[in-house]
Amino acid sequence: MVDPNSRSDPKLQELMKVLIDWINDVLVGERIIVKDLAEDLYDGQVLQKLFEKLESEKLNVAEVTQSEIAQKQKLQTVLEKINETLKLPPRSIKWNVDSVHAKSLVAILHLLVALSQYFRAPIRLPDHVSIQVVVVQVRHISLQISEHLNRCLGG
Repeated sequence: MVDPNSRSDPKLQELMKVLIDWINDVLVGERIIVKDLAEDLYDGQVLQKLFEKLESEKLNVAEVTQSEIAQKQKLQTVLEKINETLKLPPRSIKWNVDSVHAKSLVAILHLLVALSQYFRAPIRLPDHVSIQVVVVQVRHISLQISEHLNRCLGG
C-alpha cells in the first residue's frame, strides 16, 4: 500500500492531476470523467476506452462487466493489447491484472505514464516522482512490515 504521507507529496499530486486531465481530454467525446485513478480505472472500462481512442482500434471485449471474474477477463484482454502495443521488455512492465484490479496506485501510475509516453501525450509530466510503498506480510503469528521507494518517473 502507498504510505499515507507519500500520497500528499506535491509531485505525486501533480502527476495524478496531469494524468487525470489527460485522460479526461482524450475521452471528452465518450462522456467519461475520471476523478480518481484507482477507483475509475481498476475494472478495465476506462482503460479500454482510452486505449481504443489513442490507438484508433476497437477492442473485442464486453462493454459492461459486473462480476469480478468478468472484469478481470476484460482487464486481461485490455492489458495484453496495451502490452503488445507498448513492446516493453517483460521486466519493465510494472502492472498486471491483479495489481490494477486491486486498485494499486503504483501499478496504475506506471501504466498511465508508459501509455502517455508511448502515445506522446501533449502533457508535461513532473520529474523525480517517487512513492513510498509499505508492504505488510503475515508471517506465522506476526506481521512483517517493510518499506521501499518506487520511482514512477526518474530524471
